[in-house]
Amino acid sequence: MMNSLREYFVLPVPSGSIRCFLRRSPRARALRIRILPGGEVEAVLPPGLSEADARAFAVRQTGWILRMLRRMSLHSAAAAEKKDMLFPCVLPLEWFGGDFRVEYEFLPVRWTAAKCETEARLVRIRGSVLDPDTIPAAVGDMLRLNAEKFLFPRLGELASAFGFSPGKLSARIQKGRWGSCSARGGAVSLNALLLLLPRRIADYVLIHELCHLRHMNHSEAFWREVGKYCPDFAERRAALKKSEKNLTGFLRKIR
Repeated sequence: MMNSLREYFVLPVPSGSIRCFLRRSPRARALRIRILPGGEVEAVLPPGLSEADARAFAVRQTGWILRMLRRMSLHSAAAAEKKDMLFPCVLPLEWFGGDFRVEYEFLPVRWTAAKCETEARLVRIRGSVLDPDTIPAAVGDMLRLNAEKFLFPRLGELASAFGFSPGKLSARIQKGRWGSCSARGGAVSLNALLLLLPRRIADYVLIHELCHLRHMNHSEAFWREVGKYCPDFAERRAALKKSEKNLTGFLRKIR
């Protein structure tokens, strides 16, 4: 059937029916069902399979589809009251310019993984997404991977520009600190949650940690060093503290 040029079929369920939209993908390797944030159900068809195949697959997955839709509906209602989304519809990846839409895809597996598509401004979360407890860990893994991909090179740029030589770099989800620097070998650890901050604020944190390579304290000499490379550090530091207060709800569950 067609609806505004989109193919779909109707999946009978005990309470009525669900409209399942079809998307034919030449790159798909297997037939799969996706539940989009707004509650839309989509069947992705690889080459060689038909609508009948998608319909039969959806019938077999009816129980999972209903549970996912029910959970998303309940948690969306709870989020409106508690502002604490177990299944977030957006993630504030300020490093990349703002909110990214979140899309969920259920797979009958035991793992959950998240991938950030920067050009599409989209975060795809796939796998055992019916279990909300798996979502924060998947997002945390995604942030750590992207911290290595984007924050490490930026730290290298700043280090090169200002004459610092950091040692081993690492990225973690840290509670209570945005970064740390070790006196032994100059190792720098960055909080992957920095990707939730605007670049200007994250840069302050990177400069802050680089300056600890010369002053392993928060003495007046340390702050003078920070001021050499970040004259408005006081303003950025205040903005950082304000940003910390915005890390509520789902963001505090990331690990």
